[in-house]
Amino acid sequence: MDDLKQKTYYKYRSLENFERFLDIVVNNQLYGAVYNTLNDPMEGKFNKEGLNRNDTDNIYRQLKNTRICSLLTKRDDQQFPDDYLMWSHYANSHYGCCIELHHTNQHNPGWKLIKVNYQNDMPRVSGDINEQIETILSVKTKIWEDENEVRAIKICENNKQTPNYHIKIDAVYFGERVTKEKCEFYKKIISGINDKIKIYRIREKKNTTGCFPELTFKEL
Repeated sequence: MDDLKQKTYYKYRSLENFERFLDIVVNNQLYGAVYNTLNDPMEGKFNKEGLNRNDTDNIYRQLKNTRICSLLTKRDDQQFPDDYLMWSHYANSHYGCCIELHHTNQHNPGWKLIKVNYQNDMPRVSGDINEQIETILSVKTKIWEDENEVRAIKICENNKQTPNYHIKIDAVYFGERVTKEKCEFYKKIISGINDKIKIYRIREKKNTTGCFPELTFKEL
């Protein structure tokens, strides 16, 4: 897990709820969601073989008390968030943004980083209830494996604890469909909050080979 704390991550998101985006920038935190509010309906599925009704009830109860923050790992050879699919799927079809960030040990008691494993079989659980929850939330189907996801999870007591995961923001990239005027406007706001955050705009790279264009980026 210590190695996961040192990595750089991307968080793609929409800008439609700009107040939520500003909350991330102002407070350096991401909201932790409950498993059944995530976009994949397979979340929280597990192999119930060998478990009795009481076991499964306890697991579902603890799952509802667990907060999840999904992060995409920046590859070692990756200069910027260059994945067309991620921009389309998570950043409002390139009208949104991508936040480049690091984990911070500040204000994050109880949060744990776990790497997602991709497989077609539902996970089998063992160990204590917290180990079971970690196992369940660390498995997704193979259709998602290109995401290379790492999750920050926190098992809360009766779901009453603050579900926010504290981060250090290094940069914000605006999608290629965000107009230059809006990018400049957003830059003024972000720089007024934290002038150490780099601001970039994603663009299509000019291509004369006949292939579909790749993405590039430019600092604002």
